[in-house]
Amino acid sequence: MKKTTRRERTVLIESGSYAPDVEAWLIVGPGTAAARRVDILNQPLVIGSDKSCDVVVEDQHVSRRHAEICRTLKGIILRDLGSSNGTFVERIAVKEAVLRSGAQLRIGMTEFAFETGDEDGRLARLARSAIDDEALKSTPAEFKSVVGSSTALRRICALLAKLAPTDLTVTLIGETGTGKEVLARAVHACSLRAAKPFVVFDCGAVAPTLIESELFGHVKGAFTGAVAEHRGAFERAQGGTLFLDEIGELSLDLQPKLLRALEHRTVQPVGGNEERAVDARIIAATNRDLESRVRKGQFREDLFFRLSMALVQIPPLRKRREDLRALAESFLVEIGKPLEILPETLAIFARYDWPGNVRELKNVIASAAVLAGGPTLEPKHLVFFKPHRRAPTIEGLPLAGQTLENIEQAAIEQTLRQFDGNKTKAARALGIAASTLYEKIRKFTRRTKRTP
Repeated sequence: MKKTTRRERTVLIESGSYAPDVEAWLIVGPGTAAARRVDILNQPLVIGSDKSCDVVVEDQHVSRRHAEICRTLKGIILRDLGSSNGTFVERIAVKEAVLRSGAQLRIGMTEFAFETGDEDGRLARLARSAIDDEALKSTPAEFKSVVGSSTALRRICALLAKLAPTDLTVTLIGETGTGKEVLARAVHACSLRAAKPFVVFDCGAVAPTLIESELFGHVKGAFTGAVAEHRGAFERAQGGTLFLDEIGELSLDLQPKLLRALEHRTVQPVGGNEERAVDARIIAATNRDLESRVRKGQFREDLFFRLSMALVQIPPLRKRREDLRALAESFLVEIGKPLEILPETLAIFARYDWPGNVRELKNVIASAAVLAGGPTLEPKHLVFFKPHRRAPTIEGLPLAGQTLENIEQAAIEQTLRQFDGNKTKAARALGIAASTLYEKIRKFTRRTKRTP
């Protein structure tokens, strides 16, 4: 049996087709001094190392006739011609792909970019345009409610400010707690949809049996307990922005339905027979490596390509320590305790790696403000997520006299805040089964309701 060394797919990168007369071109070696542009006309454009090809590539990893690009009724297609080393779109091996403007290609070891002259092409170039130092000088230091003035954060905010007035789908990639939702809300607030709803849907926090109903809605009688019609997240975000948090956690069986909703702007409620038109700008977020999940078969290629036009990497807090003071002071104001942060306290902040990022800093500030008895925030007031990195440890917490039930409830509530309500991750961090966590939450809820 022949051994397969790479997995190739036929994928649709973007729905719709380009008009026959739309301008389109291939950029060979984008971003290099030797970059050149080749117009894509009506005849097939053959790429290879043979001198007879339309685009000759001097690369030992490129086959004689490696791939071709041609116009079809489906759109402009990139097709592998049985090459030895494969044809890649956005780092994924493909046999055939309908290209969208801004797609990044690799043939052999040579990089290419596909561009069009229409509105999609303009948005793609906008999404990838770098914010250089000169442009950064004229960029406002504030971006709605985003706090911080580090160069790394300002570059992100400057790019998002450019993308905000468009309807381009934006995907924010970053570690847990980096402030992806805050940035998404800022994009919405700066968009033409600011007066309409901003709806948050956490793909990792909803029970698997309910996620389709919560996302697309359901009709009355669709299943046991569906006593009334329910509008899903797409419909609730009508005219506004739908923030799909933890998109990497969405199950494979629901990904085709989400892709259809994104491409056709329609949803079909569970139990319903008719599709409903929806109009919502999509901002997605994940702390996962989506490219890796695609290669492992855990995330659909076509959905990844649909989300990849504007991928924005959010830096972790440890890479923008200049923002620590401003963030800490803003959290103190938020909770109504504008304490003075001592220099030695800031020094501890600067030495810590902040595995929980901005969210962890907020939790540390909230607990320190409670422990602080005077007008200053001192090192002894700090309680961290990973206490072994610095003092004080959990031994310094005021736990004496508290019931075990109260301590357990506090630990669960703090862990849920740490993971932004994601019960699966919280259960894993607490070392208990998800079902056990759900049962404890129900118990605490019942106890709270009984408390006068």
